[in-house]
Amino acid sequence: MAGALEIGLWCLLFVASVTDLLWGKIFNALTFPFLVVGLGLRYFSFGWEDLSIGLLAVGTAVLVFFPLYYAHIMAAGDVKLLMAAGAWLNPSQTLKLAALTIVIGALAGILIRLFRNGLKDLFRSKLTRIPFAPAFLCAFSVLKIAETRGWTLH
Repeated sequence: MAGALEIGLWCLLFVASVTDLLWGKIFNALTFPFLVVGLGLRYFSFGWEDLSIGLLAVGTAVLVFFPLYYAHIMAAGDVKLLMAAGAWLNPSQTLKLAALTIVIGALAGILIRLFRNGLKDLFRSKLTRIPFAPAFLCAFSVLKIAETRGWTLH
């Protein structure tokens, strides 16, 4: 991943995590500019071919997270955050980020419910709202650690 793209993605995920923890929202004023700037940076730095890779990654994000939004499992801000992240990644990286984010978010949700309600209500159908942007940040951190260690995640 090119340095500027990686720095931009770290900034996006960090600020989104802060806003999600403080206000329970990932603001459009954050995700949309990062989406546009990510795609613009790809085009002006690397050309049409790299822009198409970014657009495919954004499309991958929509294909993975929109059904979860439609099923009321995720909020719209989470979908838009993955789309914005996709502008800075390639489709494979976007898919890995999405999968790992879902796992981390699910584990966090289970732990939150367990600590709030105990074992008796752990598997009841009531949904628990959790800030999901920190799961994105953790997932991206894990992916970067794996990359620096030479581990391959399939």
